[in-house]
Amino acid sequence: MNALCRSGSHHLDFLCVQALRHSVLHNEETNVTARLSNIRTVTALITPFAGDDLNRSALATLVDCQVRAGIDAVIVCDVTGEGYALSDYERDTVLSTCLERAEGRLAVLAATSTYGTGRSIALSERAQQLGADGLLVTVPYYSKPTKAGVASHFRNIAEATHLPIIIDDDPQRTVIEGGAALLSALSDVHNVVGVRHGAGRLAAFARLDPVLRRRYHHYCADEVDLPAFLACGAHGMMSSYGNLFPFRLAAVGRGFAGAAGQFRREMAALLEATGGQWDAAVIKAACAILHGDSENVRLPMVGLDDEMREAVRRVLVSLEAAAGELASQTVA
Repeated sequence: MNALCRSGSHHLDFLCVQALRHSVLHNEETNVTARLSNIRTVTALITPFAGDDLNRSALATLVDCQVRAGIDAVIVCDVTGEGYALSDYERDTVLSTCLERAEGRLAVLAATSTYGTGRSIALSERAQQLGADGLLVTVPYYSKPTKAGVASHFRNIAEATHLPIIIDDDPQRTVIEGGAALLSALSDVHNVVGVRHGAGRLAAFARLDPVLRRRYHHYCADEVDLPAFLACGAHGMMSSYGNLFPFRLAAVGRGFAGAAGQFRREMAALLEATGGQWDAAVIKAACAILHGDSENVRLPMVGLDDEMREAVRRVLVSLEAAAGELASQTVA
């Protein structure tokens, strides 16, 4: 190719430039995909508050817990992290605090999307400036765009950043399904590299074309269906359960015998205790019971009533010892 580049032919010069461009794009695609290839266990972090202010110390401690457990990555400012209730300054503070504390020991992914593309691009560009390792971008909610609009939403965000992007496909929250149609439409976008499949998405994942399964890293966000997702070829797990027992989540990623099944049973017990509710309020209440952390959430979330808190406490008492045993085995 060097000989071609030295020739005087404009046509050959054009071919040379095209070949170089193809090589660069191929290398970029390989590098972006490789950045997520080793990420199998991801905790969606809560955002701790002291009163109504961010509690940076508690957040840093939470990151330390994930590192010690062997979690591969954390997500900040998604629905578990109450990103919808954070100011831009607070979002920056949460992301910066996690990056500083992680020191490269785990990846930090930022949830950056809203139902508007322009705002989502601004949040994504800011996350890149601060040093995020990747982005979690949801299918637009509330605005109810067409399939073409959803695909354009992701394309425009991807063009604005070089960071790897994981699609958050959770129709129970967004009403709109991304699914196979979206994955097919974005298959040529090199930095859209993964999918977080929300609750109730097992059947859709099982039906997914093998080509699309290989094209993306697929993460299960439905704790109850985790064993089945893994059996169908999911790459890993993204769960808020890691705020409570990160060693349990890490054990799933390491393939410990029975870990996924045990994880499912524990999650099912907690969901039964809360009547199916699993959100920042429940997770923070559980963290308060286990570790004495603050239960504070921001509206429209409200704290648990005494009856539900007691139900959660009873389940956690039965789980804490087992989680401690697993932690000892893992460290050993």
